[in-house]
Amino acid sequence: MWWCYIDMVAMERIFRKTGSLVHSLQFPDALPSSLEADSELICRFGNYYPDPCLYPGLDCFIEAFDAHTYSDWINNRKSGCFRRPVSLDLYVPFCCPLRLHRHSNQIISSDKNSIETYLNYLLRDIRLQGQLFKGDTKVEQIYFRGGATFLSGAQLNTLVEEIKRCFNLIEGGCFCIEIEARPLTNCSMQALKRMGFNSAIVGVHGLDQQTNHSKQCIQSEEAIVQAIRDIRRAGFKSVKAELSYGLPEQNWDEFANTLLKIIATNPDQIKLPDYKQFAGMLKLRRGNDFTELSTAEVIEMMLLAISCLTEAGYSHIGMNLFARYDDPLAVAQRQGRLHYGLRGFSICPDCDHLALGASGVGRIGPTLHQNQCDLLQYYDKLEQNIPPILRGLALNADDLLRRSIMYALICHSVISYDSVEAFFPIDFRQYFAAELTDLQAYAEAGLVALDNEEIVVTSKGQLFINSICGIFDKYLRKQH
Repeated sequence: MWWCYIDMVAMERIFRKTGSLVHSLQFPDALPSSLEADSELICRFGNYYPDPCLYPGLDCFIEAFDAHTYSDWINNRKSGCFRRPVSLDLYVPFCCPLRLHRHSNQIISSDKNSIETYLNYLLRDIRLQGQLFKGDTKVEQIYFRGGATFLSGAQLNTLVEEIKRCFNLIEGGCFCIEIEARPLTNCSMQALKRMGFNSAIVGVHGLDQQTNHSKQCIQSEEAIVQAIRDIRRAGFKSVKAELSYGLPEQNWDEFANTLLKIIATNPDQIKLPDYKQFAGMLKLRRGNDFTELSTAEVIEMMLLAISCLTEAGYSHIGMNLFARYDDPLAVAQRQGRLHYGLRGFSICPDCDHLALGASGVGRIGPTLHQNQCDLLQYYDKLEQNIPPILRGLALNADDLLRRSIMYALICHSVISYDSVEAFFPIDFRQYFAAELTDLQAYAEAGLVALDNEEIVVTSKGQLFINSICGIFDKYLRKQH
């Protein structure tokens, strides 16, 4: 079918003519005073909506999409039906304490035997996927996610060398690793740099650390500041700091103090994940023995962060991500060539994401898939030399259309009806009549501007972009 091979790079191009508007739609240097005072606006539109980076979400995946289906789509890719850059996303599920990850399983353990066993099967996974992608496009991005820094330097180096042996890596690509806000005892930043890592994400993710006070908070604060300094000294190209806000029992003053100290280390990007994304995880971990912050307290925390970050010279890229004015993401946003996808914002054209490791989520062409979450099932599939796919989904034309619209609103703050109609055989106003009706409330609140030609997200609306995108989420509309 015609929609099976839609190139999302082409989709970005059809919205590119709106890029000239981006200059006037940047997040303001000063916070709109009307937003700060309008608690009614926050109550109406501040409810949590999932990040559309993964659309449709995991609950839409089906087990009929199996290893055989996955292999067929890789063959379609290799035969030239579609060809995109490749990103390798390698996941290590071991961590302590529990960390804030939306789409992946986590195992609270540091047992050396368990980690060694997982490493051996992960190497099998790399070799198997390397065979499936043999002779394919070179890999432009590599992300080590989860508890990768639980591995020793020798273990990490083994994984890196196996990837280099099995895949074609471009020179100077993005080679990123997630690092916990704690002293690295297994591997130094200098050792990571020698392996080829040139970008790092450092975050205070530990739920127990984030929801307790005094000594633990101070230790977390010191650890993230020291980690950023060590990354700078090692010569990494880029560092992103992540600081969660709105967590139960999180102290406003401590959050402000930590944020200011992080800003002082001058990271290239600062991400502020919202607790609402991880509320279920925290309740699973700790039961109900905590008091959640009120909506007003959470919003107050976010407004404080925006004020501090904009004063320090950071631009609001969107989705609670801030970048320094000279960061490649900020430059790409000003030039109208920013991309959004499975891993968030990027300056690279949309990638196919090859998931390596248990519970990892990947994307090939117009499909999404997730690896086996249960370790024994993951190991069993690899023992049989079968891709460890648990479930997935081939997106239909409507899925691709809605995802493209949400991505364009996130990246460019504007959608031209004519541009969409030039690519998809629809009448925009008729196809999205219900959505445009729902957006009237957002227009009356000053969050979007609507006319007969386009939808424009205002500077105030940037804080509610999740909610605006949620209007176009077909699956959410069915639920509500």
